[in-house]
Amino acid sequence: MKRFLLSAIALVVAFAANAATAVETTTFQGKIAVGFETIPEIDDNSDAATVVFSKMDDGTYQFVLQQFSFSGLVIGDVTITKGLNAEEKDGTIVLTTDNVEAPVTNSDMAAMLGGKVLITMKATIKEGKMVAELSNIHVNLSGTEMDVTAKFESSSSTGINSVSTASAKASRIYDLSGRELPAMQKGLNIVKMANGETVKIIK
Repeated sequence: MKRFLLSAIALVVAFAANAATAVETTTFQGKIAVGFETIPEIDDNSDAATVVFSKMDDGTYQFVLQQFSFSGLVIGDVTITKGLNAEEKDGTIVLTTDNVEAPVTNSDMAAMLGGKVLITMKATIKEGKMVAELSNIHVNLSGTEMDVTAKFESSSSTGINSVSTASAKASRIYDLSGRELPAMQKGLNIVKMANGETVKIIK
């Protein structure tokens, strides 16, 4: 029994050591519209929503739609990590998923959903703002299945530091994928300063 407990503790410690942690996070505040067939448009009646986008220390990315709800049902925090692709094109960061399982937490509905939903998404981040279109959000509530669509548009973001390139004493510059760059490029640059601080600079 003692040997079993020691093995279980070692397994938990190893799992915790391998868990990815966020190294850079941007929070987008905006509105969300939810539909059932086509992707809806944002209007004055759309609900407030928050998306947290993070780059993890293992090179992956995380998209969290906080407290997602529709028709009065609070689904909870929908987290997309597995299957989330991110690339930068012409100053725009493009995030995509294709029918991936997204864990659902932080709600009473999470257990009823089996702790997950299937989701397809395309999001863009440009000039500090995010637009995300979510389709095929497959929800199974106690045998009742439905496919939900949603559109999120941010009005602001926090967590991106914009500094003058002239005053920045950069030691290394990286793109969103973690590749080192010879100089700052148009779009989002991740800059490790000479003092060890890491900042995001939009050029």
